Amino acid sequence: MAFLMDGTQFNVTFSNEEQAVYVFDSEVLGKVKGRIPMMQLLLPEAETFVKIQRRQYVRLDVTLDTAIHPEHSEFPPFRALTEDISAGGASIRLLKGTNIQSVSQLYLWMALTLKSGGIHYLRLKSKVIRVTEKEHRNMLLHVQFLEPSKNDVKTLMRFIFEKQVDLKKKGLHV
Repeated sequence: MAFLMDGTQFNVTFSNEEQAVYVFDSEVLGKVKGRIPMMQLLLPEAETFVKIQRRQYVRLDVTLDTAIHPEHSEFPPFRALTEDISAGGASIRLLKGTNIQSVSQLYLWMALTLKSGGIHYLRLKSKVIRVTEKEHRNMLLHVQFLEPSKNDVKTLMRFIFEKQVDLKKKGLHV
């Protein structure tokens, strides 16, 4: 139970039926007496709501050589570089003119080198979430990994953690 004075300003966070999370600025307008004590809040226009993206895994900006293979031979496999990666997905830089918009699933192949010296080769079935345009008409392919094995998730999380530790040692922000 919280006691808030009229005029107190704060952020309100809520989720809708699709589990999308939103936040907006509000303030206490007054109290409403009834069987259950309630507060009256300022509800701004829906256009001012900000959608919050909550990620299941930490995302790290890192460049990794990646091979992209279509699920059903829709295009010839090609190499690209990641923009960032997490244990749940990745963003991959594509050169302008790369046409994979019609593809909904593909495979990412990558090799991760861990501190132990071991190289882990991953083949990750991925769902295309969206393709966005970057500067100079280059594109970013955003993918979500579909049912990665527990071992693949563990390897990705370990790789990201080790990279974060390296960046902190170098005094760079993660």
